[in-house]
Amino acid sequence: MTDRLEFGLLGPLRLEFNEQRIAIGGPRQRIVLAMLLLNADRVVSIDRISEAIWNGHPPATARTQVAICVAELRKTIRSFGLRDDVLLTSSPGYMLRRAEHEIDLLSFRAKVAEARTLANRLEIRQATERYDEALALWRGRALCDINSALVEIEVERLEEQKLAVQEERTALHLQLGRHRELISELTALVEDKPLREQTRAQLMLAQYRAGRRAEAMETFRQGRQYFIDEIGLEPGPVLQELHEAILNDDPSVREPQRQRRSTPPTATAANAAPSDIVPFGGRKTELSTLDELRTMRQANVGLITGSAGIGKSALAVHWAHRMADEFPGGVLYANLHECCRPPARSDAQETLHQLLRQLGVPATDIPSDLDTAATLYQNLARERKTLVLLDNVASYQQIEHVLPSGSPSKALVTSRSQLGELVASALWLRLQPIGHPEAVDLLGTLIGRRAEAAPRAVAELAELCGRLPAALRIAATKLIAKPHWTIQRLANRLSDPHTRLDHLEHGEQRLRGRLQSSYQRLSPEVARMFRLLGRLKTAEFSLHDASTLLQLDPGEAEHLIESLVDAHLLEGVPGVDTDEVRYEFQPLLRVFAAELDRGEVRTAETARSPRLVGKPELRFAM
Repeated sequence: MTDRLEFGLLGPLRLEFNEQRIAIGGPRQRIVLAMLLLNADRVVSIDRISEAIWNGHPPATARTQVAICVAELRKTIRSFGLRDDVLLTSSPGYMLRRAEHEIDLLSFRAKVAEARTLANRLEIRQATERYDEALALWRGRALCDINSALVEIEVERLEEQKLAVQEERTALHLQLGRHRELISELTALVEDKPLREQTRAQLMLAQYRAGRRAEAMETFRQGRQYFIDEIGLEPGPVLQELHEAILNDDPSVREPQRQRRSTPPTATAANAAPSDIVPFGGRKTELSTLDELRTMRQANVGLITGSAGIGKSALAVHWAHRMADEFPGGVLYANLHECCRPPARSDAQETLHQLLRQLGVPATDIPSDLDTAATLYQNLARERKTLVLLDNVASYQQIEHVLPSGSPSKALVTSRSQLGELVASALWLRLQPIGHPEAVDLLGTLIGRRAEAAPRAVAELAELCGRLPAALRIAATKLIAKPHWTIQRLANRLSDPHTRLDHLEHGEQRLRGRLQSSYQRLSPEVARMFRLLGRLKTAEFSLHDASTLLQLDPGEAEHLIESLVDAHLLEGVPGVDTDEVRYEFQPLLRVFAAELDRGEVRTAETARSPRLVGKPELRFAM
């Protein structure tokens, strides 16, 4: 028995603990839980939750009622003896912390990712098994028992993902010659989604290869008639070309040749790193420093640290692409997801297995024992000159087995943590915001001609974004998406520090979410220090200022502040003529700290509000 909850979204909303079903409660609680599950490990604002519950028309008491729903969900979960908090209060709303809990949507995505990797390696049978396992997690239409327009939008996206995965899986089954087994399944899918050309094409192909050519022609005819009747268009090229090929018995649509599993390559020059960031702005000095890593004898590891959004991953990926030709063994890549979830015990083994697969070792040949797998990895690293890019690392224990040891290979690590085990031995870069000219140039490149006509507004916008690359890109994206806005209009919106982070988000890009993920990793005492420092009127302050604010002795205050420095939420500023160290907030981190403090004050005031005293019936105002 473990303290692990199992959440189900891929069908009716479901919650189980140790194989025991948990009754979730009323409709509003179910909508709250659905919204948090759809955004696991990300903060969902109270406004967003209210929109989902009341379909854009929340009552005056919406915030209170949402808080009551969350409280009841916590009570329900804790009644089963669960020790850890799952639903966290996090400004400006709430977050469901996944930790070791099971969420079928995330399991689905993980199995699909594994299936795609296997397919790329031509391990077709294993890939189809993973696809089948992924699709078996669906119990019907996602969240079919949730009545919310906002949730329904997310459900439509999930259904689209499911259809795409079904088509990928079907394509592999067709490669394996399983035509007859697919026909009934594909017929049902075509009847359900008659305008989906890829699915109809797969049905035609299965029918043709099963010796049912006339049925394949009829499937095309019915589809063509439906397209004309419903949308007034002929079918697209996928169906037209397949129809022509079947008419002519083209060899390209006959029974496919079975793919034989090849032996693993003895070497690989594949680049597994993400796509390069284009355009890439500034960092000339940092790139020159990293160039030294490839020839350094005393260091095999480069370490890039800095605050959220400062461009650690972008710098590492850009340098990896720039240096790819210097590493004939290839560029390996693993994302440890520090920004998205807490580190797990299994991360070290998962990372090791992932890199071994990138080195060409078949999954079936990878030792299950961690030490044996690590020995195999180090032997391969000594044979080849590879660059290992380890992104978003939370702890040294996650990566200690995959750091090249005594070999021509090099590793480049990015982290929001200081990673004390590496600081002394690695080539260490602690990133700062880019310079003002570089920030202005980056904005100008991203925005285009509009920037040329408003140089002062661009300069102002660069500073309001704290010269933080992530913030600059979000601001530029927002301006590109809103061509009717002037640059000054966005700068004016960012000028109010109370709402600045509200305007530094666009689509899935949310700077607040990045900062929040760093804050949530702090201990309660350090987090409290961070919030309270947001009350200071200046970005730079002394140890005396902080100890007075918190009414702590200087030694204790220094310990907490230095913990913030290690977490890259503060910067130390050496004294010029004295030994006194001063500290400084990056502008957007100061805005974030002040926002958190205001949220904490509001929460305390709400808890003390006399309107809620003696009115237990509010707990049931669902």
